[in-house]
Amino acid sequence: MFRLTIVYLIAVSLLGISVDYAAARGRSFPIEITGSIVNFDRANQAFTIQVDEPARILTIAIGRDCKFKKYGAPTAEQILRRGARVKVSYFATILTGNIAVEIELNPIPQIKRGIVEKIERRDRKLTLRLGDESCHLVVRWAANARFVKRDRTASATDLRRDMPVKVSYFSPAFETNYAVKIEIERDR
Repeated sequence: MFRLTIVYLIAVSLLGISVDYAAARGRSFPIEITGSIVNFDRANQAFTIQVDEPARILTIAIGRDCKFKKYGAPTAEQILRRGARVKVSYFATILTGNIAVEIELNPIPQIKRGIVEKIERRDRKLTLRLGDESCHLVVRWAANARFVKRDRTASATDLRRDMPVKVSYFSPAFETNYAVKIEIERDR
């Protein structure tokens, strides 16, 4: 493996391609998170975000070519304010830290209705049967997920097998689906 890497780097350098470019090409996918902005420092062009899943607080700098979106249309950095719900695509590196490449205000979650088939409270995991018997959806609920039953606040303990629910969830690339809102519906 080591020899193959050395041969690859020598071949790349002889072709005139920078080693950094060759090593990074094809392996760079941004990390996607959703959450609420806690603080925005305009002087340093960085913000702090309370991430939905996994529950943590991150500080992310705004990249030079960062794109801002509101309702799918381009906008400016004025969307970054305390309490704003955002979806952030960023790169995490050892030398430069977290650098945002795209920030979307008020991201729209996917919504599915189904019947609860399995509940794993310890792992915050929920398996739903959608439509016919062959289609299933597995989601984890975020640590700060909202549970609603008959227009009132509920909790994960209110979930039961064979109960109809409506789940609002995000499906980040290369990550597990996670729910931000679970509405317990009335039996039909």
